Amino acid sequence: MAIATHDPQDIDALLEGVRSGHAGAADRLFALLYEDFRKQAHLLLRVGPRQTLCTTELVNETWMRLNGRALSVESRLHFFNLAARAMRQLLIDRARHRGAEKRGDGGEALTLRAAADVAADEPFDILALDRVMTDLARVDPALAELAQLHVFAGLGTADIAELRGVSERTVFRDWRTARMFLLRFIAEAG
Repeated sequence: MAIATHDPQDIDALLEGVRSGHAGAADRLFALLYEDFRKQAHLLLRVGPRQTLCTTELVNETWMRLNGRALSVESRLHFFNLAARAMRQLLIDRARHRGAEKRGDGGEALTLRAAADVAADEPFDILALDRVMTDLARVDPALAELAQLHVFAGLGTADIAELRGVSERTVFRDWRTARMFLLRFIAEAG
């Protein structure tokens, strides 16, 4: 998702409208970001024939989870964290459900290629990714947040840097560290 294509002031104004309870602000926010959410959902779901969740379904269910929480958001960073977490949780819930149905078939395969600038092609279990991201959050919550924003919200380094108020170079360096952690622990888990 490239939020850089949207005026941050437009997103902030809509989030303020949501916080203030203005009718339709949440729907306008969803309409503004819909295509970005769809593109990221499509990347996350391009994992082969076993996938039963479609892009539109993932985007709409993500939005329903967000909107069902009355969208109590503090900032754009908080909003994109909530969206990434909702999308991640939906994929995990689906993988667990499929695993229960198949009795040991495993979760949905996913690659770190879902983040646009990542070069890892080997698919891995979404449940393993969740475990690894949970481990990363225990070690370094900021890196885990960055990984979640990058992989599940599809935000690039420029977007994350702008949201966090740091340089792109810092985000790039932190992403490299987080990515190495994820890849190492996924390899060990597999």
